[in-house]
Amino acid sequence: MHGFGYDCSSDDYKVVTLSYYDTDNEHEPDCVNTFVDVYSVKRGVWKRVDSSPFDHAVPELSPGAFVNGAIHWLASSREPGYPSVIAAFNLADEVFVEIPAPGGVDVHNFVFNKLGVLGGCLCMIDTRGNGPTDVWIMKEYGSIDSWTKFSIHGEYEWDIVKPLCLIGDEEVVLVTEGETLVVYNRTEGTLRDMVVDGGLAVVRDGGTFVESLVSPAFIVA
Repeated sequence: MHGFGYDCSSDDYKVVTLSYYDTDNEHEPDCVNTFVDVYSVKRGVWKRVDSSPFDHAVPELSPGAFVNGAIHWLASSREPGYPSVIAAFNLADEVFVEIPAPGGVDVHNFVFNKLGVLGGCLCMIDTRGNGPTDVWIMKEYGSIDSWTKFSIHGEYEWDIVKPLCLIGDEEVVLVTEGETLVVYNRTEGTLRDMVVDGGLAVVRDGGTFVESLVSPAFIVA
């Protein structure tokens, strides 16, 4: 697994990779030790930091979600029962902390959900059920009481993969398993296809960015 983000404390972009040896033992966590390696774009060097305290052997291997100076992944605790957790790697301190999950979610199964960023906030999406797709948004970072949820209703031929970005206050752009973009209107509860002029007909994944006046290429010099 990997992630990428900006550390404002050192004015540096960092790449983080997680790796482990699979024990292949049904009575033990899948990864006994998760190695954490950090690449500094500014200095052009890799270094290995303290191992993660969490079990990162999960089926969803998407890139980590970068919010509030930390990269986030879904993982499992090493406590009895291996409950699900939101693991956040702080780029400044280069250590892992746990972020509170939404209340009411299945603590043993939300590790199978997906994390993303929506409107600058950490979000979690559950597409596993046969009913509506649930999306939680953490409005105030680190506050369990700030999680809000909306559900995507309506018939569509493809399952939702992840939310991509907001259009105004009511519409959400989504990536689907059919490699298309759709727009969901939260007020009207409707879905419509999104066509990007000059864009590719097939969209396997997507992300958002904030323009910067400084290119990362100049940081390496």
